[in-house]
Amino acid sequence: MTRRLKLSAKRQRLVVEYLPLAQILAKYFLQNRPGWQRSVLIEDLQSEGYLALVKAARTYDPKRLPYPKAYFARAVLNAMYKAIKKLARQPGEIRITLEEAADLLPEFDHVDHIRLAIADLPEWEQELATDRFINGKTLRALAETHEISLRAASRRATQLAATLAAALDIQLKLPDAEPLCQTGRSTP
Repeated sequence: MTRRLKLSAKRQRLVVEYLPLAQILAKYFLQNRPGWQRSVLIEDLQSEGYLALVKAARTYDPKRLPYPKAYFARAVLNAMYKAIKKLARQPGEIRITLEEAADLLPEFDHVDHIRLAIADLPEWEQELATDRFINGKTLRALAETHEISLRAASRRATQLAATLAAALDIQLKLPDAEPLCQTGRSTP
């Protein structure tokens, strides 16, 4: 007898939020297949994606992985890849090795989202943001390079971090976390 676990409301919202991801990835997997295969396999792949989303929601830990989209996309891609492999197998077909299977996985272009977000900033902020977030300069080095006070460098870096976080859809404050005072220590 299989024990069924219900998802919490928070995890259910995660699954619902990423349902379109399963539909998009199913279309992606079938884009180079003949028309009859696309029409036959689309529902099977979408349902595999939905199941993968539910399983991923059960194991997702926001403390360890702050970016749920990447986690859910990987889970859906793996589930769909296994389904395609299983559905496309012919009777008596020779199984392939893991190395051969890895070669069949789609390759994704690496997109540097932070550089794209910095490029959208006004020109006078781009240099400071690049120095801080790409080159990893300290606040002291920023102050010296840009000939501003340490306090001004800190303030501008904090504002840029908030702007870039909003542009990249990153939460600066973890849910259910203790509030931090300005010194960076937990409040008593």
